[in-house]
Amino acid sequence: MSGVLYVYAITDSLAAPSATGLHGAALRRIKSGRLAALVSEHATTPEPDEEVLWAHEQVIEELMSSATILPLRFGSSVERAEDVIAMLAERREEFVDALERVRGAVELSVRAELLEAPRLDPAPPPRSGTAYLMERAEQERRGRSAVELVHRPLAALARSSVPPVGTRDPHQFKAAYLVDAERVEDFGSRVGELNADLDSARVSCTGPWPPYSFVAERGR
Repeated sequence: MSGVLYVYAITDSLAAPSATGLHGAALRRIKSGRLAALVSEHATTPEPDEEVLWAHEQVIEELMSSATILPLRFGSSVERAEDVIAMLAERREEFVDALERVRGAVELSVRAELLEAPRLDPAPPPRSGTAYLMERAEQERRGRSAVELVHRPLAALARSSVPPVGTRDPHQFKAAYLVDAERVEDFGSRVGELNADLDSARVSCTGPWPPYSFVAERGR
């Protein structure tokens, strides 16, 4: 064929995909042993824009609703079916382990904002540089404790988590959690409880999403 094969996901499901690919293209399976890649054929790799990115996400979510999959990021494409088969063969053990890791689970994304941001004078108060340094250390400790107060109880409800990642604002963080599908409601309830109980943080949760953050083994 001329053109490219656009790859959406890896699966070990035997079922034919029921979803439709980007731009209405048919999805098909390319097999290698017990694994298969779910692909559609296109003249060129689809160009990213808001509509196409959302369409990609909708395809992934529809596939996830009926099978365990390893979702690939937008733009994953190869030229030939032989390239897909070679990838599946070379990375078989990695993909099989990852499928077992995410089976029956979804990804939930959490953002937290620490509301008690340190407000320090640019220079120590004249009376005591030591007191200033102690105050600064205490404020930093309280900030770290607030992160732990959010992360630890949520991680306890998850199979795995990608630890909190700081943003440009040191008083914000985000983390991803791999949660059993039947525990999603409990996880959401715990987020609500944290918002009610913690004066020092505002917590938000989105999802469930495909487990993009857990395709590679980097969660804890």
